[in-house]
Amino acid sequence: MKILKVALIWCMAVTLSNSQNCDCPYPIIFLHGYTGSASTFDGSYNDSNFQGIWGGQTDIFHAVLNANTGTNIWGDDGVAGTTDDDVLVFFNNESNTLAPGCVYSMNFQNYWNEDESNPQIIINGCGSPSLLDNDSNESAIYKQGYALGKMIESVLAANPSADKVIVVGHSMGGLETREYLQRTNSSGNPMWWVNPNQADGHQILKMITTSTPHRGSNFFGNPWPTIKNEDGELTHGDRDGLPDISSEATRDLRWSYAFNPVDPAQCGWFQSCPGPYLWGGDEDNPWGYWNHDVNCDGDEDDTNIVGINEAGSSNAWDGTKDNPSMPLPHNLRYTWITSDVGTSGDLVVDLDRQWIYSGSTPEPSDGVAHRMTDTLLTDVDHLAVDDDVNVVVRALDEGDYPAFAWDLNLDNANEYVGVTQLRSVNVPDGPNSTDPDWFRFFIPAGTLDDICINLTPHPALSGQIDYFQSPANYADMSTTGDVSMTFASGGTAVTINLVSGSYVAGAYNYFRVIHTGVGMTSWHTPYKIQPITKPALPVVLSELKATSTEKHIDVSWVTLSETNNEYFEILKSTNLEDWTSIGTVNSLGDSQSKVNYNVIDRHPAEGMNYYKLKQVDYDGSFVISHAVQCRFTKRIDPSITTYPNPFQDELLIQLNHLEDDFELEMYDAIGQRVFYKSYTHDQEEYMSILLESNDLNTGMYFIRVKTKDGFQLSSQIIKN
Repeated sequence: MKILKVALIWCMAVTLSNSQNCDCPYPIIFLHGYTGSASTFDGSYNDSNFQGIWGGQTDIFHAVLNANTGTNIWGDDGVAGTTDDDVLVFFNNESNTLAPGCVYSMNFQNYWNEDESNPQIIINGCGSPSLLDNDSNESAIYKQGYALGKMIESVLAANPSADKVIVVGHSMGGLETREYLQRTNSSGNPMWWVNPNQADGHQILKMITTSTPHRGSNFFGNPWPTIKNEDGELTHGDRDGLPDISSEATRDLRWSYAFNPVDPAQCGWFQSCPGPYLWGGDEDNPWGYWNHDVNCDGDEDDTNIVGINEAGSSNAWDGTKDNPSMPLPHNLRYTWITSDVGTSGDLVVDLDRQWIYSGSTPEPSDGVAHRMTDTLLTDVDHLAVDDDVNVVVRALDEGDYPAFAWDLNLDNANEYVGVTQLRSVNVPDGPNSTDPDWFRFFIPAGTLDDICINLTPHPALSGQIDYFQSPANYADMSTTGDVSMTFASGGTAVTINLVSGSYVAGAYNYFRVIHTGVGMTSWHTPYKIQPITKPALPVVLSELKATSTEKHIDVSWVTLSETNNEYFEILKSTNLEDWTSIGTVNSLGDSQSKVNYNVIDRHPAEGMNYYKLKQVDYDGSFVISHAVQCRFTKRIDPSITTYPNPFQDELLIQLNHLEDDFELEMYDAIGQRVFYKSYTHDQEEYMSILLESNDLNTGMYFIRVKTKDGFQLSSQIIKN
């Protein structure tokens, strides 16, 4: 064990002062199932204990999965990302630019205005472009995987300090995640990943499913026969209320299909056919559905669909594992939440079809049962499992081994929250009432300062915290760290203090928090953790922060005691290399009480600004603190000016503070477009456009300016 030296009071002061401001290491994405919506997991993330840790629902990502009457995912032009795609995620009235936070939901229960030139989403509007099309939330799983990739991009963009997300999928939402993770193109490269060229480019830390038909569900039986209504129109099923059992979703969720009387040669006379989405094969096997286009390529005659599961040796639908030719990646953690209400299932999905496995070992596996993938069993029906917040939070357990350690940022402004969970009864290491949580943080090369790992444990539980320089990937709970400290129940904060030489600079360093005696509701009270750098200041500094306002950045700090301290100088940088002084503040010199200081930077740079504190003693000696950062954005809203108004022969349009290429349109009083032109922005603060109007009638007109990202300006004008 290494001998450590550090000023303990500084680390403890930071822990206690920040105890009310906590961060979640990873955003959580909740996905609904067949005919569901963003409210599927309301019972969990609206729970007061859940919100006390992760907060309420941060934002919703909206998509439409049936924005075309055809079946090609990329629409008539076959080009991804255009407005004729069957999957739309960006609209003129909804950009899916999400707010930062911890809890997000996907919503496919939407409709759109069916206008490719001006696509707008109708939130929670059920419907389909035509009778022979599917409602958005009942569309093909293939398309859902693409939409999930776009959502992960948006969530990470909203949370730049996070590099991964946790995905929780109910029922079909679990297959949506598997589609995202498993689907590859003809070259074997991931199709939907955020970063397909990286080994962990899926950006998912952990995948959780609740009552997912991993191996299919035949709950809804076979499709109703196609009939004609009293108007002679083809119809079958309730399109917007009860599940449409002729939809793409029903087609993909089934593990087998009944004998096909239209084309009996597909499976053989009076035999069943395996579901091609789950097991592979001929996509023309299903009959009676709106379409057979499982891979959404615009036709319905592919005979070599690649299923997400490995087909069984006798009946294809008896396969139990993921497809080894298109497997789930092994660099993330999985939890399959299953449910049995006493009838071998949750009343919708058979129990043995709610997970994938080899014998009694859940898949994927790293060779040790229940280590890479575990299972949790509950006893509620299919739709109620998502409201079982205790089991949902059990699945959110932090990594039990260094291979699955959660990343924390060194010197994060706030503490992180950790949660003690009752683990699966099948855990391979220790009792499930003992919860080991692994974390890691990167220490930059060249670091010489002391490092403090601060922990405020669960107040009712005892345990220990261990620091490891380089643990084995699957170090178990019997392994003692390079530094180890125990704690008794009572919640007293503890700190591991590391001096230069006792940690590894330029690499990830690890620590593990173990709580014992964990119960089903222990998670209601989180513990708090924070690895921080100890600046070598001759004062006890409890806070240094920079806060942005509309016009400036306020740099503030708090000392708890000072000795021989003459003044503070505030240093500023925009690149962490070149530093300039923006002011000095005289100190009290000697103090044993809390003192607040601040300096206003009235000329912050656009973008990221960095600040350090230089503390100068009476004898001229000085030390410089660690850096804090703050992003500043000039708040100048774009605007449009027209002159003269009313006008006669010429109209001058001035665009102010616009920062993107744009389209200019003019409409008359009855809504007819009389002018259109697209412009490339010239990067100037002001841009003027002169329009000649000799061919316009007198009357009222409307001008609209639209940028590529959906921002709009408008103006009303009159021609004399």
